Amino acid sequence: MGDTTSTTATIRAGLPRVAAATGEGPRFDHLRPVWRVTVKGQDISGRIAPRLVSLSITDNRDGEADEVEIVISDHDGAVELPDTGDTLTVAIGWQFDSSRPQPQQPPAEDAKEKEKEPEQPNIAGFPLGLIDKGSYTIQAVEYSGSPDTITLRARAANLLDELRTVKDRSWHKTTVGTIVRSIAAQNQLKVSVDKEIEARKVPHADQAHESDASFLRRLGRQMDCLCNIKNGTLLFSQARKARTPSGKVLPTVVIVRGDGDQHRWARADRDSYSGAKAFYNNIKRGTRSSVIAGLAGRAKTLRQTFASEADALAAARAEWLRIQRGIYSFEMTLAYGRADLMPQRPVVVRGYKKQIDETEWIVVGVRHSLGSSGYTSQMTLETKQAEGGDEVLSARF
Repeated sequence: MGDTTSTTATIRAGLPRVAAATGEGPRFDHLRPVWRVTVKGQDISGRIAPRLVSLSITDNRDGEADEVEIVISDHDGAVELPDTGDTLTVAIGWQFDSSRPQPQQPPAEDAKEKEKEPEQPNIAGFPLGLIDKGSYTIQAVEYSGSPDTITLRARAANLLDELRTVKDRSWHKTTVGTIVRSIAAQNQLKVSVDKEIEARKVPHADQAHESDASFLRRLGRQMDCLCNIKNGTLLFSQARKARTPSGKVLPTVVIVRGDGDQHRWARADRDSYSGAKAFYNNIKRGTRSSVIAGLAGRAKTLRQTFASEADALAAARAEWLRIQRGIYSFEMTLAYGRADLMPQRPVVVRGYKKQIDETEWIVVGVRHSLGSSGYTSQMTLETKQAEGGDEVLSARF
């Protein structure tokens, strides 16, 4: 046998260098996590700081409301149980800790350089300071022990659910933009519709004994769009676009392996699908016909039968895009949390397998956690798709 020690050293030398998540690296040794919590407009951070056990914020893309969970110690029984229904706001981030020893700077070369005010460097590579994570409503309070703790659970108000009035009506020979704008106007909301989707034709759509919220979600799924209400504006945006619901382009964030603490990459069985098939009522032939987005070999069949060929094709295309986005998934836990991460933000990673590094990713969910182990962020990524037209093969049967 060869020299085992020498062989081990050679293998180790070829592995990527991964920074230890101890807080001692040059990027983070002058940073400390900061947070702020308000209830009914009053800042209670100072009062609960000595008792804080953990704080977590879950930021979802669509379909599920964002959530906050705060656990505080009640070891002395001095904390009163809060009321449900109160409004709670949360902000979190990092702050430059000037109390720690500063690295020595090289002497200035001239008088002008000496006159310059010292700048606080952003050595972390991401924004410092508190980042607002939104407003929530306290929905549950739990008191448990021992040791005695009080847990607050709050959810972001999903204003789309307030459009509960059931209606019976039909839309004929119109566009997605016209439908969304009409519903927004009837509910006294401003509106923002993705320009590419706005002009898409809708030959016929029925809202039969259905609320506006349910109808808009169904229309959004058929068009592969996200639909929600924020700041009094009804937002209708494409799920595959790396933009905020209002249309603002989100910058790409680069994550290197040294930033991560744990990771998990997976390829789902859904990649066995070759396309998506949808049926519609063919009035001219008096039969049920179908269309396929992608290839016919192992196409996934949608359960719903649509009123027209156009509706069926739009739904098949949307499902095929969702299938392709979900073939690969990547989960990462960042050793140092990043409050600037949010759903729909594009991500590029470095230092993993070649296939992972070469994939363009997009964030679908983030969980920020602050506790005894520090501030970390766990994010779920899916494959990012190119923006533009529906680059999907389709066929009629």
